[in-house]
Amino acid sequence: MTQPKDKPADRDTVNPTALRASTNADRVDTRTVWVLLDDRPGNTTQAIGLAENLGWPYQRKQLRFNALANIHNRVLGGTLRTIDPGGSDTLAPPWPEVVISAGRRTAPVARWIGKQSGGGTQLVQLGRRGGNVTDAFDAVITPLHTRLLPHPRRIETLGTLNPVNPERLEQARTRWPDLADGLARPLIVLLVGGSTPRYVLDAACAGRMGAEVSAYARAKSGSLVVLTSRRTGPQATRALVDSVAPGVRISEWQAEVESPYLGYLAQADILIVTGESESMLAEVAALGKPMYIYPVPHKPPTRKLRVKEWILGNARSHTEEGAGDSPWLSARIRSLCAKLIGSGLLMPPRRIDLLHQALIDRGTARYFGQPWGKKPPQPLRETADVADRLKALLLGLDESRGR
Repeated sequence: MTQPKDKPADRDTVNPTALRASTNADRVDTRTVWVLLDDRPGNTTQAIGLAENLGWPYQRKQLRFNALANIHNRVLGGTLRTIDPGGSDTLAPPWPEVVISAGRRTAPVARWIGKQSGGGTQLVQLGRRGGNVTDAFDAVITPLHTRLLPHPRRIETLGTLNPVNPERLEQARTRWPDLADGLARPLIVLLVGGSTPRYVLDAACAGRMGAEVSAYARAKSGSLVVLTSRRTGPQATRALVDSVAPGVRISEWQAEVESPYLGYLAQADILIVTGESESMLAEVAALGKPMYIYPVPHKPPTRKLRVKEWILGNARSHTEEGAGDSPWLSARIRSLCAKLIGSGLLMPPRRIDLLHQALIDRGTARYFGQPWGKKPPQPLRETADVADRLKALLLGLDESRGR
């Protein structure tokens, strides 16, 4: 197998702490880490956020993928055949002690590294599509709204992990100091995602949203800034531009231009986020600022979706209750449903509305149009806690394997 091309060490290395010898005691404090990155910003922010909170020296490994990456991960197993060697960073010994990967396409590469290291590299997978087969990894981190079945090596979170913290926000404020110049306060920032398999953010939705949020900004005597994303699409973007009030600043997503996204998070007084974007919801939830969720219409449930929900219900009953006194046929059906999900053959449907309700219940967010009241928002900052839990899990696995 051809190895990916070499890249300068200076570009890859982050947090260049001098590594000490890997004695058993030393491994608790310092481990070498690779972070496998694809081209999805949501995956990147999760993986980097976790790596930074672990506090171990890490290297970014940017990957580019070919058409084979579309094959189901159950078929691929651990392989490099899905990546473009000419556009990817080098993957070669010495192997790291930990690999962090996020998203479905990075999972086969992580598993390949695990094989090449002879099991010496611990694999940490983020996300439901890459980590739905938990037994293939040392730890899998997934949000509760993905509704995967419980597992001893699964760490569940409320939102997706991200690197948003006070230090990064201060850096962003310094990086983009003039974003709010000339804008009346409160500064209201609308973050726009796009259509997904379950949600439709089309021109009609975008136009309605632009008009409603503009009216809200006028009522607050504030300024409105709109940020689109790579999923927004040209038609929805045009509808937004046409529907917002004159003078509203719109920052359209451009692939080759650095986004002022974090800068606006730091400068904003009030944020409105489209409800289908789990990564933006989690990042804004970490701010502790008034946050509104703008509902995006969802598609009606298909027959396939209803079947998946039925299978998930049976699988959870089997996991939580066991066979018990159920009739033989009922117990067998529940067991089969649990195996379908546990083996990765069937993916439970996400319920992002569960994330919405969890954020609202804990006092972090409101639906757009709902009053905030006097109680300040409660920030959601899970990444540091997950990093601590992950360290304990990896150490426990080391001890159980006699390392």
